[in-house]
Amino acid sequence: MILTLTKNELRNYLGKQLENFFPDGLTEKYYKGRDIDLALDLALQRTENCFKHINNAAYSDEKGQTYFSHLHSDQYSQFLYFFMNSLWQESENKNICDKIILLNRTLNSIFVSYKCALPDIFFFGHPVGTILGNAKYSDYLYVSQNVTVNTGKNEKKSLTPELGKGLYLAAGAKIIGEERVGDRVAIGVDAVVYKQEIGDDKLVIRDETGNIVIKENKKCIQQSLFRTTIK
Repeated sequence: MILTLTKNELRNYLGKQLENFFPDGLTEKYYKGRDIDLALDLALQRTENCFKHINNAAYSDEKGQTYFSHLHSDQYSQFLYFFMNSLWQESENKNICDKIILLNRTLNSIFVSYKCALPDIFFFGHPVGTILGNAKYSDYLYVSQNVTVNTGKNEKKSLTPELGKGLYLAAGAKIIGEERVGDRVAIGVDAVVYKQEIGDDKLVIRDETGNIVIKENKKCIQQSLFRTTIK
């Protein structure tokens, strides 16, 4: 993968961001262990694997050569997720993981937790104002701006919806509740799925009257965003 910073430069760059944005005097203590190096290696591997499937000239070419720029905000937001999630799995380094949640919110206006299990392959398309709660996400997920995934709860536990492969979430799309959303589903601009199961190959839109309409997803727009057939 082609990097705009070397691995060591990227490590130092992220460390300086954490120190500058959150000057509590604790970053140096928690950002120097072997767990940071291991998480960074894994995060770059995961980033490369993800980006090579994205059908966009800024991410990879037709030969599979991937690119990662620390100054491409969408790419950097995905890398930050991979890093904090890898670090949490490696050592549960809460101080740094919490700061990276806040860094992603500060730089890219997206909230996603290090505990959130995003899939291996996903695409953030200008995800400003987006909140991704815990769910059973699947590969070939596309997330635009002002998207909300908000899980349900009962008296005993949080409930997590199962979201199928090739889910396309357009600007302002919302999924509220714990009901399943099927494969190759597209949820259109400002459309809301509220405590409703959506089958495979469906298109959910808000029509000109403001009503939510569910149709067959005859043209799988999300297929054009990834280099792999979404089955």
